[in-house]
Amino acid sequence: MIDSRYPYTYACDFIRTYGPVSKEGVVLSRSDASKIREAISNALGIPDEKLAIKLAAAQLANEEDSEHLERQMQRLMRALSTRDQ
Repeated sequence: MIDSRYPYTYACDFIRTYGPVSKEGVVLSRSDASKIREAISNALGIPDEKLAIKLAAAQLANEEDSEHLERQMQRLMRALSTRDQ
């Protein structure tokens, strides 16, 4: 089965994971993350697809890393807890 989200959606999710969070949740949209990815690939002088593949691989590895997932969940929960303040 071909995953139509690979590599671009995974690459954007990788960027969004490290972007800001607020009381509403993740701040960066996938569109925002895509623009960031494209700007980075241009700055590095490498094709966008090559960067997207590398970032997608990192995202897939993160999804398998329980410690990474725990850190991200704690980060999001801290941001969401500001909603009550």
